[in-house]
Amino acid sequence: MLRARGYRVTPQRAVILEEVAHARGHTSARSIHRSASARLPGLNLATVYRTLEALHRAGMVDLMDVGSDRMLFALHDPDGFHGHLLCERCGRMDLMEEKDLVALANHIARRHKFHLDIQHLTLRGLCAQCAATSLEEQEAKPGVF
Repeated sequence: MLRARGYRVTPQRAVILEEVAHARGHTSARSIHRSASARLPGLNLATVYRTLEALHRAGMVDLMDVGSDRMLFALHDPDGFHGHLLCERCGRMDLMEEKDLVALANHIARRHKFHLDIQHLTLRGLCAQCAATSLEEQEAKPGVF
């Protein structure tokens, strides 16, 4: 696939892509670096980041910005939709079902004439537990309604 998309196949790209493929769900560049370094002594973290970016441009790796300059990576699934609900307070990440993603995209297309890319969508907010804690904190403050 890399060659077909105009990229050279290097040992670093091959090993890093294998590490992403074997990771369970999304993983960090640091985690990939730790596991890939065992197979490629001398591999540095900057090379891992550059390689992940190249694999993303080639359409083989999805990336997810989880805030605070943190990125997570996963193998791209061309046949599947990939949606997340990300809690901005505790970092909890839940998967969204494909039917919910399609319904959201259809609603936005009808209402706003905007075509949403739901291949790998992340929605940010508060999970139920953090939302309840926020509400309790607001109710505990005098004069806040």
